[in-house]
Amino acid sequence: MTMRTPTSHRGSLTEGGPKPTRRQVLAGIGGAAALAALGWPSPAHATSDDFDQLRLTWSNLITGVPFDHTDLKYRTGLRNLDSAVRTNRSRIDRSPDRRRVFTDRTFRDLSDPTDTTPSWPISDTYSRLSGMARAWATPGCTYYQDSALLADIVAGLKTAHDYAYNAGIAREYSNWWDFEIGAPSAMLNALAIVYDHVDPADLADYLAAVDRFVPDPRYNMQEPYTELSTGANRGDLSLIVSLRGILGKSEAKIIQGREAMGELFAYTTSGDGLYRDGSYIHHDTVAYTGAYGVIMLGRVTDLLALLNSSPWRFTANRDVFLDTVERAYAPLIFNNQMMDMVRGRSLSRFSERGHTQAHRVLEKVLVLADGIEGEDPQRANQWRAMCKGWLERDTYDDMLNRAGIPTISIVSRLQDNTSIQPAPEPVAFTMFAGMARAVHRRPGWALGIAMASKRVAYYETGSGENIKGFHTGEGATYLYNDADNGHFEDEYWPTVDMYRIPGITLNKMPLPDKTGGEWGVAHPKEATWAGGVPLEGRYGTVGMDLEGIQHRDLVGVQPPLRARKSWFCFDRYVIALGAGITDVSGYPVETIVENRNLHAAGTNALILDGDVQPITQGWSDTRRVHWAHLEDVGGYVFPHGGAELHALREERTGRYQDIGSSSSGYYTRRFLTMWLDHGVRPDGAAYAYVLMPNATPEQTRELAESPDFVILANTADLQAVRVPELGLAAYNFFSAGRLAYVTANQPCSVMLRYTGSELSVAVSDPTQLSPEVELVLSLGRFELTEADTTVRVHSFAPRLTLRIDTSAMDGASHSARFRRA
Repeated sequence: MTMRTPTSHRGSLTEGGPKPTRRQVLAGIGGAAALAALGWPSPAHATSDDFDQLRLTWSNLITGVPFDHTDLKYRTGLRNLDSAVRTNRSRIDRSPDRRRVFTDRTFRDLSDPTDTTPSWPISDTYSRLSGMARAWATPGCTYYQDSALLADIVAGLKTAHDYAYNAGIAREYSNWWDFEIGAPSAMLNALAIVYDHVDPADLADYLAAVDRFVPDPRYNMQEPYTELSTGANRGDLSLIVSLRGILGKSEAKIIQGREAMGELFAYTTSGDGLYRDGSYIHHDTVAYTGAYGVIMLGRVTDLLALLNSSPWRFTANRDVFLDTVERAYAPLIFNNQMMDMVRGRSLSRFSERGHTQAHRVLEKVLVLADGIEGEDPQRANQWRAMCKGWLERDTYDDMLNRAGIPTISIVSRLQDNTSIQPAPEPVAFTMFAGMARAVHRRPGWALGIAMASKRVAYYETGSGENIKGFHTGEGATYLYNDADNGHFEDEYWPTVDMYRIPGITLNKMPLPDKTGGEWGVAHPKEATWAGGVPLEGRYGTVGMDLEGIQHRDLVGVQPPLRARKSWFCFDRYVIALGAGITDVSGYPVETIVENRNLHAAGTNALILDGDVQPITQGWSDTRRVHWAHLEDVGGYVFPHGGAELHALREERTGRYQDIGSSSSGYYTRRFLTMWLDHGVRPDGAAYAYVLMPNATPEQTRELAESPDFVILANTADLQAVRVPELGLAAYNFFSAGRLAYVTANQPCSVMLRYTGSELSVAVSDPTQLSPEVELVLSLGRFELTEADTTVRVHSFAPRLTLRIDTSAMDGASHSARFRRA
């Protein structure tokens, strides 16, 4: 479901192209001449049969027809359709002079200036009518081809038009989303299904309403938000305009929608849209792959599938979008769960979870696989194998339990295909510099790291959602593992202590709900260093200059908490360092090592330096430890003599309305929390710990007693580690500096691998400010074997001097390989 929010976009995806005049925007661009003026090809010569076939194709796509309705696997889906129809028909207003369709969904009386009824009942009314239409058209439903239900649908469309959604409405009110996306999308779906039973004059009126509110998908039209549309919103609007063209038999409208959507098939470097590294940003600065990005994937896939065999098939830049499957979406899904760090304010939604979003991605990837079968069967089957692996490892949520007929059909087809074997989760490291996110994956686990900078928001709130998410992007770590596929799903967000999100360093000052503003895209004011560098696609270095979010009354009055944080990602573990931790708030400052959801009755054993701790709720302890182990999660090592660790078992109770606008009952979940206390007003404090996901107690103790890594530096200027047995060394230079044989003239992230006679080098500029970084390596004489075009060797002797072109200022990785001379 598209999120109902006003947006603030820079529109960088389309600013380079011709921009229509204001008159064209308001009147709607129609005809070949207008399309040519926009730089698009003229419409194809189509016949009435082409439009009718597309309409039937869309009707089948949204109903799942044809399918074998006698197959028991569709039973639940059919029952759900029937149940919704029964409920909604019982709510129909059957009074002869009605001004609404359903008794519980009243429309605003636009003749009454005191009426403040919001706009969402319009969208909800059309959504119900669309669901009724799907049931009417679905074999196996009780209401299949039911004439009374059809009459209710047709009459409902007429009433909704006359009293809520028509071309005569002077201006949108309440929420632009209802007028431009929610209402027209659902209405067009219903019309596609019952098209043959709608009076042509009424159809013309309904399509005129779409033209009134969505004249051009390149723009969001509601004042004062008139702007270039982007991302998911562009996808929604484009599909709506193309469907309006199909139902109205307008070639120009189909092409207008297609080409507007085609503009999404390009990379951006700022603001909303897709980035070359796979990042997806929405609302200008929010990492949103797992919410708005899922919507965009769905809408683009729908239009691709719809137009695939028509005269208006997508051609230009289509591969850019197809590449997002591996580049943007797959790295953020683990065991059929979308990582929460890219779901924005939907964290607080009762009905939308990480599994929900991954299920939507999986379904659309399967649709795309079918679409490319003819041209690239190998890639199509790779996608299917990936999806089958997700399905088989999803031990928490069966995606077919609440699925509709189209989903059941396409997923069942995959499950029944014995030629497709499930692919395992990959071993990989992915750096999303464009949205300050990183993912490190190893067999059985994956770790997400969420950061903030001047370019990427701490979090987003809005429409009463995610009102306490302030710290979810402040260096938060999101650990997923095979042992518990429901850690984040099982009411984690309404019950967790939002001031103890794992990975973060913070002062415990209480913050008002919605800190950062109603449309909370608060950012650090100064901090720019947020990113990292991958090496060989397998290892990674991540870091951030933490500028803590502040109480609104203190912004500009006192300095925020500051710290430098790094995560060095290797095969068996991730080394977490922090330094320069400074704060003047007067509140305790903590670094959260872990805060694990043990569910309603969990008694996972905690071991501290070999001693098993009590499982009594309310237990707590503070002691100096060298290592810890939490059952079904993994190990934690505290190097350099150990650390004073605080640990707590507690039961926490909460509701979804405590963190957002969704409603729910109370939930109680058990948590095991571990943290490091830096005291009040720390000045230059530091920490170090090692996270060992899925490790046994024995493996944890062994690493604590005989570490195979070396912490080279942990200061506010430089954090660095080395793993000799892997030949790896990693550095986060927060300022220019030198350590042993490595010198950097600018802030940068560096990773080296020196094995035998081979040297691999990877460098990035996480500040995205420097046009060039110079790196000097005093390692002896080498000769170049391969390098990115952005890497230039200035000298080979007496030192290896590299000059890296970072003028793109996108935080990307630049790599080179050498052989000892």
